[in-house]
Amino acid sequence: MMVAGNKGRNVRREAPRPAAAKPNSGFGFNGPAQTGPSREPLSSDFLRLLFRLLLAAGVAVLIVSQLLSWRVSRKTAELERLLAAQTEIRQEHARLAAQRDELASKARIVASAAVKLGLHLPAEEQEHRLD
Repeated sequence: MMVAGNKGRNVRREAPRPAAAKPNSGFGFNGPAQTGPSREPLSSDFLRLLFRLLLAAGVAVLIVSQLLSWRVSRKTAELERLLAAQTEIRQEHARLAAQRDELASKARIVASAAVKLGLHLPAEEQEHRLD
């Protein structure tokens, strides 16, 4: 910008420049970041709405936690019932395995064959082996 100076000479003067704005990183190092011209106090309607929202969220969390607790207790009872049934089944299996072993024993088969079919094991002198 050219300005008329003393004694008719033109003197070159620089226009004042605004100070360069420092970049704000948003981490509070360069002072608080403000989005608006000033901070206004929260209105009572907004606070009432916020309170209702927080209250509703709290009630929802309470309801969900109760439902989950109820489901966990149901599953725990079902698990206990299944464990009791498993114990019963294992005992029944052991009893049936013992009964099977007793019925399949050689002594019982020989005795049953002798009574029902008249079959007997051969004596030592009745057996002939070809070696």
